[in-house]
Amino acid sequence: MMSTSYLLCLVVYISQTMNIESHQKFLEPDHNKVYHIRLQEKETKVHDTQSFYKLVALNQNKLKDPSFAQISKQGPQYMMMHNYKNIQYTADIGIGSPSNTFKVVLDTGSANLWIDSDRCQEEGCIRHKQYKHEDSQSFLPLNQELNVEFGSGDLKGIVNADTIFFGEVTLPKQNLAEITNENGAIFRDLDFDGILGLAYPKMAPQDFNPVFDNMMEQGVLERNQFAFYFAKDANDISHSEFTLGGYNPAHVDGDIHYHKVIDKYYWMIKADNILVNNKDIGLCNRSCRLIVDTGSSIMSAPFDDLGTLLRELNVRSHCHEINTLPIITFQIDSVDYTLEPNEYIKPTNFDGAQLAELNEGDDLQALIEVNNWDCIAAFIPLDIQQPQGPAWILGDIFLRKYYSIFDRENDSVGFAKAKK
Repeated sequence: MMSTSYLLCLVVYISQTMNIESHQKFLEPDHNKVYHIRLQEKETKVHDTQSFYKLVALNQNKLKDPSFAQISKQGPQYMMMHNYKNIQYTADIGIGSPSNTFKVVLDTGSANLWIDSDRCQEEGCIRHKQYKHEDSQSFLPLNQELNVEFGSGDLKGIVNADTIFFGEVTLPKQNLAEITNENGAIFRDLDFDGILGLAYPKMAPQDFNPVFDNMMEQGVLERNQFAFYFAKDANDISHSEFTLGGYNPAHVDGDIHYHKVIDKYYWMIKADNILVNNKDIGLCNRSCRLIVDTGSSIMSAPFDDLGTLLRELNVRSHCHEINTLPIITFQIDSVDYTLEPNEYIKPTNFDGAQLAELNEGDDLQALIEVNNWDCIAAFIPLDIQQPQGPAWILGDIFLRKYYSIFDRENDSVGFAKAKK
């Protein structure tokens, strides 16, 4: 799983053998449809932004340290991630009979449905809406424990089943994990009640049937596809949108290019090369793996590759003239996908008032150091371990520019320039 804010799930393990129904019975669909579901854009708090700047800038600064070669060899690095540009995207789903509405992050980097439960009495749980299974007439106890580590913390839960309502789609007996314990600021501070994973079922624990796979089994969609349009700003007139059963041509500018999934775990595709101002600087050895992850707010790259990229960009020396920085090009199946400097570079924009907002336990000196950075590149170093890694993550920075279509019928990801 690769992110909630988010690099969901770098390690998944099950605390006991699961025995959840793998062949569930579903109602016969009345008709097949395409559903366009508006996503909610939410600006996060100042403190979330501060944590984000500390994460990105200070970890990028580490790449310049002479001892970096030793740092990068210490094994996997698990880093907390926050939404970039102060935006998080959530959708509403209903759970139970009668239905209760919850806000969830739609995450192609994970496969489970997690929901905040009243079984959890920790601060982060209490601050969000909580699922009460005893109030639902359609609740089905399975009582299987599930523990998951994310890049941003860890969750413990109990897997049960209930009816899920998503758009106009109804899914009886949908597996869901009730959160009983959570650890990590991301779950406490950001404004969502759960995570709806959209990765392949291979990523899910034994017999845990993901939401989209249930939709495929039920046959309620026109096509076994879903698609994302992400608005650039929380105040955009054209709001973010999630489409079930196809895609929305209104958000497509030009041709759609489809790329085959090379590992049915993540939505992983292969890049021919990654260029900087059309120059090969050694970021790909014949090919690179790319994970398309709607739950990751920014981008990530293997430690050594990101060090090479940042040294070539020399961002801090060009903050006063961002437009002179290079264009980054992802070449995928001979198609060029570019990121302009104003898309992958952002100003920090700190002021003295923000320093006063720091909580007592924060590293003031670290924030002051970051405050001296005029801008940062929207990348963090992350070594994803084999067999899925090494890999780059294409997060929301990339997906705001390119409309994305996830096709389970043909096991491919489609990109087109997003029409604003």
